[in-house]
This record gives sequence, structure tokens and C-alpha cells, in this order.
Amino acid sequence: MKINSLCSVLALSLLVAAQTWAADHRDGPFATNDPAADLNDIYTFVNPKNPAETIFVATVFPVANSASSFSSAVDYRFFIDNGGTERVVTCKFPGSTRFECSGFPGMTASGSVGRTVNGTGGFRVYTGLRDDPFFFDLNAFNATRNALAPRFTNPGVNFFRDLNTLTIVLGIPNSALSDGGTRNVLKVYSSTTRTGGAGIGPGISGGWYDAANPGHGLSLEVIPTAGGADRLNVAWHTHDNGGRQFWLVGVGAINGAVATVPLRYTSGGTFPPTGNSAGTQSFPFGDVVLTFSGCNNATLDYTTNLLNLPSSGRVNLNRLTSISGQSCAFLNSGQIDREGRPAINTALINVLPGTGTALKDAYNRAPGPASNWTQFTTEMANNLAALDTLDGRANSLLPPATLASVLVDDRLIIDISKPACDEYLAVELGVAGKCGGRTLNRDIIDDTLGAVVGPGVSDNVANDNLANLVDFPFLADPN
Repeated sequence: MKINSLCSVLALSLLVAAQTWAADHRDGPFATNDPAADLNDIYTFVNPKNPAETIFVATVFPVANSASSFSSAVDYRFFIDNGGTERVVTCKFPGSTRFECSGFPGMTASGSVGRTVNGTGGFRVYTGLRDDPFFFDLNAFNATRNALAPRFTNPGVNFFRDLNTLTIVLGIPNSALSDGGTRNVLKVYSSTTRTGGAGIGPGISGGWYDAANPGHGLSLEVIPTAGGADRLNVAWHTHDNGGRQFWLVGVGAINGAVATVPLRYTSGGTFPPTGNSAGTQSFPFGDVVLTFSGCNNATLDYTTNLLNLPSSGRVNLNRLTSISGQSCAFLNSGQIDREGRPAINTALINVLPGTGTALKDAYNRAPGPASNWTQFTTEMANNLAALDTLDGRANSLLPPATLASVLVDDRLIIDISKPACDEYLAVELGVAGKCGGRTLNRDIIDDTLGAVVGPGVSDNVANDNLANLVDFPFLADPN
């Protein structure tokens, strides 16, 4: 495969990607809604200061700042396959200021966020806030995509200049990665998996209503239980079929995104302050099941034995009010994001108009092994075929199905026996003497623009990461 072939397809598809962030920033709804689990970029390269060590970098949390933190309920993982064994390095953050990473026999590291920690077996780790090394004129790129013609200016404007990101940097001895030098070609990707804090949380509390039925609404409140899980308190302000006010109240268990609540109603009471406790009675209504799809949408399914009401039904709910000072982040459990090569999901999944975003989440949430990912080959091939002629001519030198079969294995490939790491996709394309992988300074945007739009076409944003360090952890200090 020629280098122009693969670069052409990657760049052309990027030209029509949805107006989201480039690379892997915010490339699906689940990831966008969960910034602590949102992967931005993956880099891997042989340490230029020490060819016996390979560096792995994962950046997460777009537009991070000093208040941003890794999540104690997210596992951050690096998958490293040398063709014989796949090792999984997992980093956890049991508190906002500490981390623990392990995955290779005899190699662990733990310590403070914001510092380089030398672990056991030659393993070292840095975690913390750094400058986002990605560089790209995103606004001009969007204009180019919309016009299907170059709209870059000279000089270009680096959209990512002065933006920060949370970073995990690993340094691992090559001898451990390559089984003592016998397996030097690695395939690498990273993922984030939420292990807790998903589903209904305190931010759900507030007023909710059924837009199709004015005069009906619910007050919801997430309440704690001593020594146990939170519960949902529900007050449903509705009417019976005779038009009389009919209030239903109850408290029920929360299970992820679903709460099941038995409701009751009362009769025989009087207006305060006279009171009529002796005559007030409480009766069961039945159960409601509230299922949330986000911070602002839910469904209510009910069942009842009351003879004057339908025995079951569904009500669609939207948020009406929220609690002051209580923000909502409706999070999903399980794998949230994954990435190997930059921009694959952004460029080749749910690209065409009217295709929605469902496959983007499915792509990010599909676990390894790589054979599981072949389900996306047809989607990629269809998009490649549609995108190839958007600049007015055919550029691809290989059939879309062939290219899709290569790109669907979304892992960076690096040959750690070759310390020269300045050619992206070098191993896949057989570039002699180069390690491949992805360095912090490689201009992958110009690599692809020049191949697709035409020779010399560029976003005119040079690598401006002049503050990048020459040694571990390599990324520049935060802005």
C-alpha cells in the first residue's frame, strides 16, 4: 500500500466530518457527556533520549483546567499487543490527587497526580494537567469542508493553542514490551471504562412535565439512605378522569438509569391548620418505572389496579426546572471511549447527513479484540465511497472496501526496534527504518491535506508546541 493511498482517504474523510472537535475530542454523545472519560488523542513513540524505552500517552478531558480531575470511577487502559501477548495497563485514581497503574508482571507505579513517579521494574508514570499538543486550524478546516474547496489562510490559527488536557504518560522498558526483543511490533490503543457513578444522580432533582398534557407534572428528588444507595422521591401532580386533582407520592429504589417507585394517594384530609389526622387515609396506586435517557428526558411507565383509570400507560417527560447549584451529568456505565489512530470515529462513522450519532457511541463502546470491530467495516466503506469524490475528483487509489478493512483495526502500530519516530503510519506502509506510531510533533493534518486536496495544501499551522519537553513526560506545562 502506498502512503498517499491511506493518507488520501483519511484526509478526504476528515474534510466532511461533523462539526465536532478534531482527532478524538468529543467524538460521540456518551464521551462528550463524560469529559473525564473522553479520550482526546493517543501517542506512542520510542523515547528519543533512551531507545530502550517506549512512551505511551493518552490525553483525556477536552479543555481541561486546574479544577478538572481524573475520575475515581473510571479505569484508564492501554492495550499493548506484541503479536504474542496483549498486556493491559490500567490506571486508576482512588482520589483526586493519587493514581495507581499496573499491568506488566513486576511493574507497578503509584503516587501523586502532577508528578513523575518511578515505579518498579523500570516502569514510570506521569499523570496530570498538561498543554494539549494537538495543533490544527479547526475553523478553516470546517470552512474547507463546507465549501469543498480550500479555505485556509496563511498563517493559519491553531484552534488548540493554549488549551489544556489531562494526561497519562507511561514509560515502559522495551524488553518488557517485546518479550526480550523477540516481538518488536506493537499494536496499541486506549480505552476508558466507567465503573461507577452512572445513571440517576442528584442532578436529576427538579421539576419534570409532560408537554402533551398541560397541568400534569412531577417533582423528583434524589435522597440519600443511611448506609445505602440513593433513592428517588416522587410527587406526581396529576388529575383523575373526572378532572379532579390527584396527587401521587412515593419513594423507590434507583438501579442505574431506572427507578421503580410504588406510589400512594390520600383522601379525607382537610386544609391546614385544622387538620384531620383521624380521617386521613392512604391507598396504594401502583408502581411507576422512571427510565432516564439523559439529564432532560425520561419516560414514566405506570401500572395500577384502580378501576376508573387505564391499567397501564406511558408518559414522556422533559425537565422543567433544576435545583440551584446542582448540575447534572447523566453518565453511562461500561466502556465509554476508545482510540488508536486519530480521527477514525470522527471521520468514518455516522458521517453522512441523516445518519445520526448512534453508531459513534457503538464504535467507542465496542470492546476488543480487534475482530469485534469488523462490524463497522461496511459503515466505513460506504462513507469512504461517498467521501472520495467530494473535492470534485476521485483520489483513492484503493477500493473503499479494501481501505476500510485496514482502518477498521483501529490501533497504532509501532516497531520499537527502530528509534527514528518521525513518520506516521510508517509500519503499515513499509517505510524503512522508521518506528511508526505517533509523535507529539507530527503534523498529521498536513500529511493528509497535501495528499488529498493537492500538493502544498496545508492548514498553515506549524507545530507550535515549542515548550514541549525533550524528556519525560514530554508534554509542555499547562497554560
